[in-house]
Amino acid sequence: MDKINEILVKTFKISPEDSEKNLDMSDVAHWDSLTHMDLIVAIETELNIELTGDDIADMITFDAIRSTVKNYISK
Repeated sequence: MDKINEILVKTFKISPEDSEKNLDMSDVAHWDSLTHMDLIVAIETELNIELTGDDIADMITFDAIRSTVKNYISK
């Protein structure tokens, strides 16, 4: 999951330490709808996966993001 943390750091402009926490949208100052889509594009591009609309809507915490991506990578 190191790649996910790298994406979180780059997208949300947070520290590597913060990327390891289970932050949600209200905890991250730069997490709005536009940045959320930047996150989705980065995940899909860098990990070569295609997320569903439900996945995207459910990815509102760092743990949810990790869990969703893990489901795709383990297939």
